[in-house]
Amino acid sequence: MKKILIVAEIGCNHNGDKKLAKKLVEEAAKCNVDAVKFQTFNASSLISKYAPKAEYQKATTGNNENQLDMVKKLELSEADYLELKEYAESLGLSVFSTAFDLDSIDFLQKTGQYIWKIPSGEITNLPYLQKIGALKCDADGHKKEIIMSTGMATIDEIRDCLNVLLKSGADKKDIVILHCNTEYPTPDEDVNIAAIRDLHDKFPDMRIGFSDHSDGFVAAVGAVTMGIELIEKHFTLDKNMEGPDHKASATPDELRALVENVRRMEVILGSGVKQVTPSERKNIVVARKSIVAKKAIAKGEVLTEDNITCKRPGSGISPMKWYEVLGCKAERDFAEDELITMEGLEGIGK
Repeated sequence: MKKILIVAEIGCNHNGDKKLAKKLVEEAAKCNVDAVKFQTFNASSLISKYAPKAEYQKATTGNNENQLDMVKKLELSEADYLELKEYAESLGLSVFSTAFDLDSIDFLQKTGQYIWKIPSGEITNLPYLQKIGALKCDADGHKKEIIMSTGMATIDEIRDCLNVLLKSGADKKDIVILHCNTEYPTPDEDVNIAAIRDLHDKFPDMRIGFSDHSDGFVAAVGAVTMGIELIEKHFTLDKNMEGPDHKASATPDELRALVENVRRMEVILGSGVKQVTPSERKNIVVARKSIVAKKAIAKGEVLTEDNITCKRPGSGISPMKWYEVLGCKAERDFAEDELITMEGLEGIGK
């Protein structure tokens, strides 16, 4: 199977602090992820002063400020992002950022970004989708890729979003649809990784991935069995840090376990073809049975159910030939438990 791209979503878990953001990049690299992702936005362009907080945001940051004031504290400057991008690339990571407003799209395009993430909240934002779909970018030989989260979205809304992107110039084969739930953290009963099958069925010629907002790494590993190509997981140094997304994010230990187990699951899934593997072939002789003498058999004696049986090892005549062997005459003596051999029988095809 194709190696799954694992993205550590740093998002706004840096809390607007460049030093913390750099530490997150460093720790993500130690976890062996393939890429890190940030979020680029101008809070005032993204959120009106009348926008309420989500319930999970109230639970993690209190209710003394509105959503706009909360998010303002999470902005990174353009200069900070460029510095972090350079640092992450120096560690061998791919780097991209989600733009949450049109000006941020313009900025990220200037950085040479070719991977564009559409967050769940923008899936019904027509001007935004048209701009992403129409982007022209070919950085260092990379074609534009679009990753589309589908939290809160119906199948019809996903189709509508795809139609806008395609009509605006996007290429279908360069789009990845992410199964996603936007509750942070997502309750186990709402993760619904089996819905990935539904996305495969409804969009059979599209690539599918998983944006995991559940606790731990079990859901992400399970999603590997559904034929995904990308996993995105929010990442933090400490779930108890101030900020809206930390409690729904993976710690370094959890992210490391996620990567290790996803890579193991990729191997465990195998080719999908039922066949005898090299590792088990040697066990055939040990575990299977052959036709053997149930008791001592004299030369000329007819083989019957009274004097033959089936026992290990499996290096002799297969019990599948039981009825071919019954009724044959022994051409030599056989000791108790000795393998019956074709050469020792009269009246059997040799």
